[in-house]
Amino acid sequence: MYKLFMIMCVLVNGEVQCTTYDDSTGKIYQELAKCEADAGARFYGMTEVFAYYKQDYERLTVGCEEADKDS
Repeated sequence: MYKLFMIMCVLVNGEVQCTTYDDSTGKIYQELAKCEADAGARFYGMTEVFAYYKQDYERLTVGCEEADKDS
């Protein structure tokens, strides 16, 4: 089983600060391929929003990690 995560890094007072987020939907995927497909869509959706609002970021990682039924 797998779940989505995101790591977003931004520049704060000249220092890169990264924060890890769990997916707000809490969806658990049975298949890695389906999780990775949603991770790709989420990545491109987020970068489009950032570009539209001219929001800078240093790094954005959206991916899948192993999860258990209680994740």
